[in-house]
Amino acid sequence: MIGGFLDILGPEAPRWRAKMRRRRYGRDEVVFHEGDPGDTLHVIEKGRVLVEITTTIGDVAALSVRGPGEVIGELALVGDGRRTASVTALEPTETLSLTQGMLEDLRTTDASVDRYLVELLAEKLAETMAQLMEVLFVPVESRILRVVDRLATSFDEGQTPIVIRVRQEDIAAMAGTRRQTANRPLKAAEAKGAVRIGRGRVEVIDRELLRKLGR
Repeated sequence: MIGGFLDILGPEAPRWRAKMRRRRYGRDEVVFHEGDPGDTLHVIEKGRVLVEITTTIGDVAALSVRGPGEVIGELALVGDGRRTASVTALEPTETLSLTQGMLEDLRTTDASVDRYLVELLAEKLAETMAQLMEVLFVPVESRILRVVDRLATSFDEGQTPIVIRVRQEDIAAMAGTRRQTANRPLKAAEAKGAVRIGRGRVEVIDRELLRKLGR
């Protein structure tokens, strides 16, 4: 993960931070909807959000979880102005939002902002390509456990177990499969002591074992 957005602003960060609007979202509250006009970029300060898209047949599929320090909503500001995904708070979440006008001011006065945006988009493209390669070439059982391992990074607060507050159907979607398929490898990993499954959550007890099972 590249450095945080505010980090690149250096001594100017406090001034720009004061201009940004703080927004607060409760659990399950929508930050923005896919297809909405997009005129703000959000920097997540606290909490985590779920990024979802609507498929061509109308299903909603989870793509990823984003947490503190990460940026959401940037594509609408550098693309056609429409949100390419929906974002919902998984827990109480706070963001700092930057309007398109403010971003344009930053881009014209600080070349590092453009470099950051290019690196951010390249990083997310690489993530998408890696996920596509997994769907094509990695067995579904391993994909599920790898998704859980990646989510453990997002939810890691320095304690064991790592509590991942994401539903099984969303974990399945991130792995390119259905909930029924995801349940089997999760149950197997639970039986071996790597994870514990709860309602709307998965707890990672032994991450090294989880990674071994996901190979």
